Amino acid sequence: MTEGKELSQCFGNFLFPNIFRLFRTAIQPGRILTAFLALVIIFVMGWVMDFNKTVIVSGKLSQRQLRSSTLTASVTWPTELHCFVSSPDRTDNFIKMYKDRGEKQGIFNVWSNFCLANFNEAIVSLLQLRLEKVTTAILGCILSCIWVLKYHTIYGIIFLLISFVVFSIAGGAICRGAALHFSKGEKTGVSPCIKFAIRKFLPLFCAPTAPLVLVALLGFVIISVLGLAANIPWIGELILALFFVIVLFAGLVMSFTVIEAVASVNLMFGSIAYDNSDTFDAISRSFNYVFSRPWRLGFYSLLTVVYGSISYLFVRFCAFVLLIISRWFLQMGVFVHSSKSQQINKLAVIWPGPEFFNLLGNGLDIARNPTESIAAFVIYLEILVIAGLVIAFAMSFYFSAGSVIYCLLRNKVDNIALEDVYIEAEQITEPVNTEQSEQPAQTQNNEET
Repeated sequence: MTEGKELSQCFGNFLFPNIFRLFRTAIQPGRILTAFLALVIIFVMGWVMDFNKTVIVSGKLSQRQLRSSTLTASVTWPTELHCFVSSPDRTDNFIKMYKDRGEKQGIFNVWSNFCLANFNEAIVSLLQLRLEKVTTAILGCILSCIWVLKYHTIYGIIFLLISFVVFSIAGGAICRGAALHFSKGEKTGVSPCIKFAIRKFLPLFCAPTAPLVLVALLGFVIISVLGLAANIPWIGELILALFFVIVLFAGLVMSFTVIEAVASVNLMFGSIAYDNSDTFDAISRSFNYVFSRPWRLGFYSLLTVVYGSISYLFVRFCAFVLLIISRWFLQMGVFVHSSKSQQINKLAVIWPGPEFFNLLGNGLDIARNPTESIAAFVIYLEILVIAGLVIAFAMSFYFSAGSVIYCLLRNKVDNIALEDVYIEAEQITEPVNTEQSEQPAQTQNNEET
């Protein structure tokens, strides 16, 4: 809180320096742990649902190829997902061609690796000012979600619904902790924030989805119905022409809703965390701030993305250095070779060398004895925790940024102080009345004398 006051005094009306407090806010153990637990739930659910492998691939793929968002196989597209992102109209032919002769992979395995690869590529391309690659990477992630819903509909609906429930609770908890830390300087634990998010689950879940429901209703109930009417011979086209203005009006409302929702979705979580808003209030406040200060929101968002990208790469670099140094010194002591392959060092068999964007490394496709397999599995899980913490930081930074940007916009639009945040009743501690507490003690002393 003192730091925020000093920044406000130094820069006056310039609130953007507060963005640079986000790293300290997002790196707090409580928010990292909350994000990490959410990721564990999502990944465990994904791996369990991958018991039935249904993704068509063109041949046997290595883990390196699965983690790549670009072409790395000898064929045009390694998987049906890559084919859909590159050329959607040829996906059906790809599936027919390789359905019986290619191996299959789990949906979550292919999808998660593809999205993570695109995310890393977008971060690096942004700092290199290669905006076309940033756009391609973001579009690839969006198309991958469409691919899941189109070609694996039941899986996609179940997985996305459960994932959104988990992210709603975790995001609300992170935003709540970030709001208290940013405005009051309070380092709240995991439990109070999660309790707040569970209590406010309906607004956290419904506020981001309400605009999507509105778009779906306008699209299917109005536009699609008119499209069905157009199939009537002769009179159908006349009906369509007569009510075409309704199609345009509905399209205008849907486009405005989508743009506003994309721009304000993270502000909705901030509104609930700061003001204890309900669903309607969170939507109206967020939409109002986007409409009132679009350029300021754009500037804050751009600054946050650049700063967040640098922070993410720094955290990943720290994790990479940790693994490299640890492995280098460990290699100094391991001088024997694998019992199964006398040409390969034992450490390389149980712990592949980490890469900057692949901390798990690329495992060697060789036979291991039982003890080497157990050791490799345990080491894999431990390094997986480190990689998960890096991703958890990115998630914590994203939701924390929503709270901070909401607070800054609220200060400009509604002239509400940065320190003003909703405090629950159980968090309010009444000051002790020293005069009343001292009076009985003095009376007792007088009686004793």
